[in-house]
Amino acid sequence: MPQHTLLPTSLLRKAEGRFTVLRMRLRGILMRAKRSLVILSHTLALLALLAWQYGLARNDLVEGLRAEATLIGHHLAPLLSQGDTEAAQDMMRQFDHLPTILAAAAYSADGKLLAYYRRASDEVPQLLPNGQALGYDFDRVTLQLPLTAGNGWLLVKASLRPVHDRVVWFALAASLIMATSFALAWMLSAGRRRRLFRVEQGLRHLANYDALTGLPNRVLFRRHLKRALASAASAGGAVTVMFVDLDNFKIINEALGHEIGDRLLREVGRRLARLAGHEARLGRLGGDEFGIVLANTDRDAAARFAERTLQVLSRPLELLDQPVYIGASIGIALSPNDGADASTLLKRADAAMYQAKDNGKNSYQFFSADLHLKALQHFTFEMSLRRALERGELALYYQPQVEVETRQIVGVEALLRWKSAEFGTFASGDFIAIAEQSGLINQLGAWAIETACRQARAWADAGLDGLTVSVNLSVRQLHTCDIVRLVRDTLDKTGLAPNLLELEITETVLMKHNAEVMDKLKALTELGVRLAIDDFGTGYSSLAYLRRLPVHRLKIDKSFVRDSHFTPDDAAIAAAIISMARKLGIEVTAEGVENEEQLNLLKQAGCHLVQGYYFGSPLPADELETLIRRLRATPASGQRSA
Repeated sequence: MPQHTLLPTSLLRKAEGRFTVLRMRLRGILMRAKRSLVILSHTLALLALLAWQYGLARNDLVEGLRAEATLIGHHLAPLLSQGDTEAAQDMMRQFDHLPTILAAAAYSADGKLLAYYRRASDEVPQLLPNGQALGYDFDRVTLQLPLTAGNGWLLVKASLRPVHDRVVWFALAASLIMATSFALAWMLSAGRRRRLFRVEQGLRHLANYDALTGLPNRVLFRRHLKRALASAASAGGAVTVMFVDLDNFKIINEALGHEIGDRLLREVGRRLARLAGHEARLGRLGGDEFGIVLANTDRDAAARFAERTLQVLSRPLELLDQPVYIGASIGIALSPNDGADASTLLKRADAAMYQAKDNGKNSYQFFSADLHLKALQHFTFEMSLRRALERGELALYYQPQVEVETRQIVGVEALLRWKSAEFGTFASGDFIAIAEQSGLINQLGAWAIETACRQARAWADAGLDGLTVSVNLSVRQLHTCDIVRLVRDTLDKTGLAPNLLELEITETVLMKHNAEVMDKLKALTELGVRLAIDDFGTGYSSLAYLRRLPVHRLKIDKSFVRDSHFTPDDAAIAAAIISMARKLGIEVTAEGVENEEQLNLLKQAGCHLVQGYYFGSPLPADELETLIRRLRATPASGQRSA
């Protein structure tokens, strides 16, 4: 019996051992399967998030592309209707300012290519089959829009690379977060579900919230706006969109540093969040720009909310143990009058915000049809100005500068004129501001300096010796271009003697001076060029710099000359400027002389040169040359010119 019972026990033990090994193997397989299932489920979740992010990014790109193409197509259609293909081709070049655009083309209704634009070696887009509105490749999207009046199609081909980059960065960030989560879950099994939940929350937060302020980002803000518009449309209500831009933030950021700038933005975000409460939706749209959505509000309620916003932001912020004051400019657009979709409302609120800044900042402005018309007019005007040099529409007129004692013309001031085929003739004051805003001022200024120098050299070669020419410099030219090299190269190219060129700067240059600008002005005088301060007397801080700069001439502003013959105060100011300048060894020119009484007062005060309509209006070069020759042939006591 004992021997009989040992075999079953041994077999049972072996079987039990094998079962234990099998059970452990099964447990290991189940654990690996469970881990694989968890990894698979999270990978699928990541892929779903990536797909959602890709679709969202692509839709945002297409939506912005559609808005830009619609705006350009609006201006393009009438040009094509008129058969002006050259102007249409110029209009297509506006796509050059949109880096994602690869190519564009305008087709007639019968499929004929009318105008196109393309970058580098990109092909002109072809009409999409079956009247499709969108066509996708892996890395490109083609949008086809009908032109107004049914006279053709506008196709725009854009790169999807920004979408891919955005998804890649999103994937990298999400993968890093998930990898960290799995590593921690592997080491510490407890709390795994909680950590995975935090990862998912982090991914959602990264996709929808601003990292600096914690406010909804542009993507989530647009989603809130779209939901508010959908609710308002079904209920028959209105939605208000406010575009808030901080005033002078750039100055504070540069003066105190980006860390202080970030603290300021966080504090502004907290103040706006407290103000908005449950009444409004808030978001940071980028930089120092914030957006606010108010549902079911009218114009009066929007105005009251904007006023409260300005009051909240006008209170000082304590930064670096000192109060810092910052205001804001607010643009307001209301649906459905100002637009029924999110993109339109945001653009129009943005346009109204810029109008608030133009009105003096720290204020709010409602969008109006006038603003829209003004923006279109500004755009059209700027486009025409950009083509003015190519078309030869710009010219210089010259106003005489007369020596008081001899009444002879010894110099001229070059004044820019634009003879536009579309808008008529403009003096420089009517378009210089647009040239500065658009960045054209450097190109126009360089042309004016070279043209004036060539003309002055031509006069000198023709026997009109000693005739100086004055050219105005803008503040932007001094700050954004190498003006010293430009003047030096121009003098070398034209062969004009440097002492016959006078550059006029305004007191604004001295009021907003910096070391770089001062060095440029000194370098110009070292070339032999003369410097004049234009409109002298209208600023507040120039006197302190007259001794530091090699200024050769002061030009008394015409506001002090206009009423000097019957307003003692103006006459006294003009006389004081002349006396001060003479003691400093600086010549003086009085502007705006229009009658003999003004001339006599300036002569008694010791003024050297005058200019104004009393001696002649600005003239083309050939007419001015005729006038100078006639006056030089007249005795010194001769009469003034007509």
